[in-house]
Amino acid sequence: MTTFITIRLTCPVCATVFTSQAIGSSSHSGQDSDFRPHSLGLDPLPHYVHVCPHCCFAAFEGDFGSAEPSVRRAVLSGAIDADRIIGAEPRGALKGSSRYLLAARCYENDSRTTTLRQADLYLRASWCARQEGRSEREREAQTEAVLYFEKALEEGEVEDGQLQVILYLIGELYRRLGFFEMAIEYLNRSSAVQTKDSDPRMEALIGRQREAALQGRTENMTIS
Repeated sequence: MTTFITIRLTCPVCATVFTSQAIGSSSHSGQDSDFRPHSLGLDPLPHYVHVCPHCCFAAFEGDFGSAEPSVRRAVLSGAIDADRIIGAEPRGALKGSSRYLLAARCYENDSRTTTLRQADLYLRASWCARQEGRSEREREAQTEAVLYFEKALEEGEVEDGQLQVILYLIGELYRRLGFFEMAIEYLNRSSAVQTKDSDPRMEALIGRQREAALQGRTENMTIS
């Protein structure tokens, strides 16, 4: 089950003091094919990111201690595009996808942010959007996630122990987006990675999603 605790935060951008709900405990059982966990009880995912209700600075709790000048400028100038992301949502009760998209826009202005962290933020935004039934936002976030994962590969940021999973995620995201040739390419690459401790469950997952991508390609060719 999911439990919450109330925390008090001070925004490092505008100095607003506010309270937010953080996760006290949570548990899950099972996951989607892109690793979105199935929570037991209320979904804790949205509550890992906290958003200032005044300026919309968004970050994980541990990053509320300070903000780089580049982040402050981006937030205060409106460069994070908060109004578009939030829309009509009340600032004190933002949806999970909005929280993660705001966080992604804040972190991209932070020199300490890795490409993999950006990819993960957009992946989590897509998970939340799926739960919210916002299919267009889910696709937008998946597109950003896959581009950042590919960039992390190009930059050499992915360590050997992460390679199979990252290649799989890229392939699975491409499959979900309907780019089946790209999906098959990356899933094949993931399957070919030699790991120190082979996980039969991971190998089986790669195989299932590769078959799904092949089927999607066939169906797409039939429709065309």
